[in-house]
Amino acid sequence: MADKTVKLLPSASISEEIEGFIPVCVAIGAGGELCILLTKEIPALSGGMFPQAVTDNPITYRAAVIRDGTRTVTDLPKEKWNYHFFETIDDGKHLLLCGARSYNYGGGNVERNASVYTADGRPVRRFCLGDGIGHLSVTPDNHIWCGYFDEGIFGNYGWDDPLGKSGLVKWSPDGGMAWEYQGTSNRFIADCYAMTTVGNGAAFHYYTDFDVGFIQDGQTVYYSTDIDGASAMAATEDGSRVLFDKDHQFILAERKGRRYVRRGRIWFKKPNGKQLSPLLVATRGPQLLMLDGADLYLYDIGGHEHAL
Repeated sequence: MADKTVKLLPSASISEEIEGFIPVCVAIGAGGELCILLTKEIPALSGGMFPQAVTDNPITYRAAVIRDGTRTVTDLPKEKWNYHFFETIDDGKHLLLCGARSYNYGGGNVERNASVYTADGRPVRRFCLGDGIGHLSVTPDNHIWCGYFDEGIFGNYGWDDPLGKSGLVKWSPDGGMAWEYQGTSNRFIADCYAMTTVGNGAAFHYYTDFDVGFIQDGQTVYYSTDIDGASAMAATEDGSRVLFDKDHQFILAERKGRRYVRRGRIWFKKPNGKQLSPLLVATRGPQLLMLDGADLYLYDIGGHEHAL
């Protein structure tokens, strides 16, 4: 298979929701719903380098959920948390917002960077998912997979014993640790570069080996690849195909034995013929979600496609 171009039609538009707001993240929920988090203001970096966990000034967020042609929009004004992730939880009834960073002040005093709200913005519960979260995804059984970058693994922001030290954790719906990655010396996660949920399990791509791991029922199987540093990945349920996003160059690989072999790059075009330039990307299993302007595009590496 060589490089190919795929023409996509928008799956949805957020032209009304985005007015006056800045996109923060997009996600595909466990029920297939599209989740979009927007903000009135992007908080300044602490010291010009690191994201704040709690902001100096209150910020208004907007959480939009598009499901079966209908949409629910929840405005959350005067928030002090710096949120980076948003999906539905509790069988789609509630909204989970989480920040990438969390301070540990000692003595059990930690910042609870994950918040659950009702669809009309009332708080339900709050808990801590640790510092240095690079990826987050909610499973159909309402657990929360988190992949951590190096600061969340080796410790920062007061964490001498980081919650994300394993690099990959599955949390219960109320923030209890349900499963933690158990790597060996040659399978150590120093940075979880990419992660996606596959059913209730997960697939991940990590530094330093840049192999691909698949986790199902607590067991991990590894496959090698010559692709390194992908920031996102989609994977079919049987693991036969993986799509890597490396600087928004999409590389399709197929499994051959214990290795993923490149099959070519995929370029996406919009209906007007222009190349799709995604601002934000998210995955779930075989699905890839991209936000370009106010339009959302979906592509399934295991399903139907329309190549030019």
